[in-house]
Amino acid sequence: MDKIFKGQKKGKETTAKKVIVEQLTVSPWNNMMFMMYYGLVVEGRPFGQVKSKVKKDFANIQLTAWKFWPIVSWINYEYMPLQLRVLFASSVASCWAVFLNLKAARSIAGASKNA
Repeated sequence: MDKIFKGQKKGKETTAKKVIVEQLTVSPWNNMMFMMYYGLVVEGRPFGQVKSKVKKDFANIQLTAWKFWPIVSWINYEYMPLQLRVLFASSVASCWAVFLNLKAARSIAGASKNA
């Protein structure tokens, strides 16, 4: 993001722009890829089932992400030194992955009960 916003003065306005760009581009892509990977590789489901699950759950997951990640991104861009940004974001992303795994496991358990 620093390369994209190179030359702009640092401050809350630039940080807000970085967060908005990240949330409208990277966030949906990351969540979509995680859901596809989890369904195809971890759960071993056929593509058709994974596609249906993504269609059903993606909007809810992305809305949840938009409640959580902008705060993380703001802290990362505004307060973290450049050399610690990847470590900070990766640590939080690990927690986010746990959340997504628990959500997926709950979804599987609910499907098993209904079958």
